[in-house]
Amino acid sequence: MLAAPLLLAGLLPVEPQTADCWRLSGAWFYPVGDRMDFTRGTTLEDSGYRVNRGVGLRAGSHQGADLSNRRPGGPVRAAADGLVVLAQASQEGGYGCHVVLAHRLVDGDIVYSVYAHLAPGSLAVRPGLQVSAGDLLGRVGRTGRATSPHLHFEVRRPVGLEQRWEKAPVADPIAFVAARLPRQRSDSTSVRPYLLWAEAQGLLEPDQDPHRALERHAWWRILVAATCGDDDGLATAEPESLRVRLEREGILKEQSGDRVLGWREVTGDLSRARGRGLRIGPSPTAVAERNEACRLALGLDSPGRRLEELSCRREPPTSAEVCLVLADLAGDAPHRPRRALADSPR
Repeated sequence: MLAAPLLLAGLLPVEPQTADCWRLSGAWFYPVGDRMDFTRGTTLEDSGYRVNRGVGLRAGSHQGADLSNRRPGGPVRAAADGLVVLAQASQEGGYGCHVVLAHRLVDGDIVYSVYAHLAPGSLAVRPGLQVSAGDLLGRVGRTGRATSPHLHFEVRRPVGLEQRWEKAPVADPIAFVAARLPRQRSDSTSVRPYLLWAEAQGLLEPDQDPHRALERHAWWRILVAATCGDDDGLATAEPESLRVRLEREGILKEQSGDRVLGWREVTGDLSRARGRGLRIGPSPTAVAERNEACRLALGLDSPGRRLEELSCRREPPTSAEVCLVLADLAGDAPHRPRRALADSPR
């Protein structure tokens, strides 16, 4: 008789289908206000937030950051790609209506993010759902033990997958996000939304120049993140270990000895990766906007369906161009409208 599956955060069964869809969490964003700077608003109705109360230093004291702009109803978004392990609609208890997400970091660690005191009836997710950074979770409210409307935001670092999220040690959530904001946020080119998306997926390394020719070891890292993840920690993986894993998965075949790749090799690897199954989130933009970006960068729309045409390009691919093709391969989210990660003020 098979043993019962491990309960992630003590709540969500970690079965093969759960593990297979659990994407990496690369860059993080603030859950309210402007995603790059929560002190700035995105609209007149959703003005900037401030920290009314931070993490307490004593054991048992305040375990998160209270973010408030003195108004209810502001959108609360996923701070990073993750799995919903809890979506509590009840207004009872200290947290009131709240959502808990589980995240796989590129260094191999697991963390939980918590969004509490949400408005009644505003929950937009359910347990087991995979969400992308920026997806709507609910609205700012004052349910539970809250005397005014605000978001109570937590980040917790468990010592094991099965540890209940409430028992996991607390990190300062504002400092945690600040250290993991996307590095490509200042990019001014048409591929900016796709670079932010790629960082959120853990596809790009923090200091990688996306507009330079893509080198082989960086491509292997992108492929591992986009297909099989890396439970041992992608951030510290050696190129040789990435190559071996991709060959074992049947994604890498014949390779040239050049340090810089050509489009023929990239499109061949992409075709095999697509056949194996990509583990990446939906495109950050709708098809019309994505096609326009592809025409500007690559000279053709829908490149994910035209890999053979891409293979004939003479100039070596850049990381930005490859991320654009991957976003096109990912396509649109089914039945869930997406907001571009670049739609907030810069």
